[in-house]
Amino acid sequence: MKLFSIGLILLVIQCTGGSLVKKITGVRGSDVWIECMFDAAKMSQDKPVWWLHCENSDCTKIQHFIGGVDQLQDRAASRRGRVYPDKLREGNASLFIENVQMSDEGHYECSAILTDGPCTTIYVLTVLASSEPPQLTEALDTRSFTCSSRNGFPPALVTWTGGSGMNYTPDSVTQHTLNPEGLYDVVSKLTRNVTEEETICCTVWNQPLQEHKTNCMRVTPGQETDDQHIIMMATLISVALFILACVGFMIYRYFKGRQNLATKRERISNCSNDTVIVLIGKPEHGVPSLINSCVYAYKTDEPFKNRAGAMRHPPHYAKPEEVPLTEHITITRALLQPEDRFWTSERDSYLDNWRREAQSHRRPFVFVHSCIDKLTAITKDEIQKLFEDVKSVSGSYPFTALTMKSFGNADELKCFFKDLGSKRVFSFDNYTIQEHKRRAKRDEEFLDFVNACIDEAVDTELEMVPLTR
Repeated sequence: MKLFSIGLILLVIQCTGGSLVKKITGVRGSDVWIECMFDAAKMSQDKPVWWLHCENSDCTKIQHFIGGVDQLQDRAASRRGRVYPDKLREGNASLFIENVQMSDEGHYECSAILTDGPCTTIYVLTVLASSEPPQLTEALDTRSFTCSSRNGFPPALVTWTGGSGMNYTPDSVTQHTLNPEGLYDVVSKLTRNVTEEETICCTVWNQPLQEHKTNCMRVTPGQETDDQHIIMMATLISVALFILACVGFMIYRYFKGRQNLATKRERISNCSNDTVIVLIGKPEHGVPSLINSCVYAYKTDEPFKNRAGAMRHPPHYAKPEEVPLTEHITITRALLQPEDRFWTSERDSYLDNWRREAQSHRRPFVFVHSCIDKLTAITKDEIQKLFEDVKSVSGSYPFTALTMKSFGNADELKCFFKDLGSKRVFSFDNYTIQEHKRRAKRDEEFLDFVNACIDEAVDTELEMVPLTR
């Protein structure tokens, strides 16, 4: 097939009055020379000559001369093409466009005012683009081949042939994509079961340019199959190693987690100081369930039991009041009234009892609040009074335990209680009678809570020492 390339396009039209229209074609990257000739004897020095470039009826003046003087000198760097002023006196207003691009397409008008009237010539410039040489690759399964080429215009045709000249094009699928430069990329995929050694060729055609570019590949089934097996084995080994690494990491995490839980349970078991963890809260805020959860997370060898009377009806609700965790650690509850003034009405009896027992036991205090219960102005006032009274007894504000964290706005409540002075704010989804499937993460949360209470009891005792001397 004959190759056609355009290095320089030369169009000569003698303007003798009126207007002419001519279609011209350029190749992207080449130079285009459009000559506009007129009778110099009919040209006055003060008469203008100009060029217009129009795209979609939007015209821009790209050249303008009067008496051989460039009237667009301030735009010389940005405008396309150039005219040679010294040729104007000879009747030559030719436009030279160097390295033509797709954006140069459109209508061009050359106009000159002569003594016998205006002279205008119109050109329609179409820019074609030569596709890049095709790239030919084979898939690992030796059944498909991909041919790709970039930056062509108009969209290129793709044909496939075999070594004996067989046409494989009907077995292919071709897709064109318009890229940001206004050019077409083409990808064609041929599916073929190679059973014998042969040469497969891909050809990219640009019909307006009468141009074709071909790439071929020699395919040997046995050799390709061996390569395929090597690649597949390497892939399988890599995947297997990755899976083993993931399994090993999960096993490590599992035993590391069990070791961490065992360490935290052992720390609770080794507490030899008599400690009473006081949970303060209103009914239906999860106080009994929190006690049950702490005991269940600590005693792994025992099934879940409703030790603290959760979900029972009065007078058996939240009974007994104290539940032993270890020989030295007891969890008790201070169950308040459900009314708005839940602390004001209970205050004196609880404070007197706590002050009496402060000398014999370490008593870390924890306020328990359900995340599904919204804080009203009265509730906030009551909680603030409670916190101040607890501080007057223990020397510090109580911890806060938020229950039902998955059903309310735990983050907002954490901010409120931290601003109120709570040293630590914990959040839980308690183990319940209906849902008590043991999970390591949930066990760890309750064990961390108990250990924090043990540490608080020690810190509180140290803070209170100077007051008892």
